[in-house]
Amino acid sequence: MAVSVKNVLTVPYRIVGNQKETVTDVTCDSSYEEGGEACTFAQLGLNNVEFTMSNLRNSSELEATPVCAGYYDMTVQKLKLIDGKTAKELAKEKDCSKVVVRVVARGN
Repeated sequence: MAVSVKNVLTVPYRIVGNQKETVTDVTCDSSYEEGGEACTFAQLGLNNVEFTMSNLRNSSELEATPVCAGYYDMTVQKLKLIDGKTAKELAKEKDCSKVVVRVVARGN
């Protein structure tokens, strides 16, 4: 499966300085991929990404998953999750269907 994405702005993007900025909630799937979940620049609403900021969206469902952080790796266009118990990347095939990471991305 793949991640699902949802733009949380009322418009496709906003302008910050001379760049477009998108705010996207990325929901992971039921089987975490080793090396991260694929999430393209296009899924974030941009052609090129120069900056990202990410945070977990808190929910009662998240408590059942041992994730303590999530971040977007621009070099490989993947969303990576960190295990709260080991402080390393989450093990492959872990059910992360309740994990939502909000990604703020800037670029063009």
